Amino acid sequence: MRGKTGASDLAYNRCILVRAGAAIMQTISTSPVLPLDEILALALDAGLLMHQSGAGTHRTSSAMQRIARSLGAARVETMISSTNIGVTLERAGEAGNETHTAFRKAPHMGANFATLSAVRRWLHQLEQGELDIATARIQLAAIAQRAIHYPRWFVTIMVGISCGAFAALFGGDIPAILFTTLGATCGMAVRFALVLRHFKPSIFATAASFVALLLTGLLAQQGSATPDAALAASVLFLIPGVPLINGASDLLNGNYLNGMVRFTMSAVIIFGIAVGVSIALRLLN
Repeated sequence: MRGKTGASDLAYNRCILVRAGAAIMQTISTSPVLPLDEILALALDAGLLMHQSGAGTHRTSSAMQRIARSLGAARVETMISSTNIGVTLERAGEAGNETHTAFRKAPHMGANFATLSAVRRWLHQLEQGELDIATARIQLAAIAQRAIHYPRWFVTIMVGISCGAFAALFGGDIPAILFTTLGATCGMAVRFALVLRHFKPSIFATAASFVALLLTGLLAQQGSATPDAALAASVLFLIPGVPLINGASDLLNGNYLNGMVRFTMSAVIIFGIAVGVSIALRLLN
């Protein structure tokens, strides 16, 4: 009896497993296939947001490929330049291979690491299947809208304080720290004013460095025993750190064109700083 009962239980369990497997296969076969244009739009939106927030070329390309593949694309090709991003998706269909290609302009490259972190968490949820495409689109739009942008007056003051802290690290005395803070704050205000009027980086770098160093130098010559520390720290807010880091990353990852573009942009800004500093030092004698 026990043998017959055990065999009966085994047969029953096998029947349950077969039915469960059939149900799973039926669910998979009847699951809707997302249109390629929807996948393409979501991948481009995410890539554009990362590109504008300061992500390197390799990181942006990898994210776009992961998004497209997690939503059903078989082949993904990306193209990322300093001002454009593009993606091509391919998938086998009933009438042959289906291919979609689209490009977007990305004229501005800033730095927003909070946005990059949020996109990374969003991408992880998408790959784990926790988000459908509609929810993913809504959450990505929310990430773009809640990007942290501090008031310009607050950024200006904090930049001045940070340059004052560098003056302290360089061995400056208390007057040098205060004068550096004031000069860098004024230089940052000039930079914001020129950026809002769409001046080129070489122009606002020259003007901002000139104002910051001239004001710091005039004050430091009168009331500081360490004017060199004040002068050296007053223009550090203009150093293009993010483009230099991303440029090096692009070169190491084989994206030579984008790496050279970022280095060239950084060189233009550094040249503008050098011009402004040279003029201010001549006036300071």
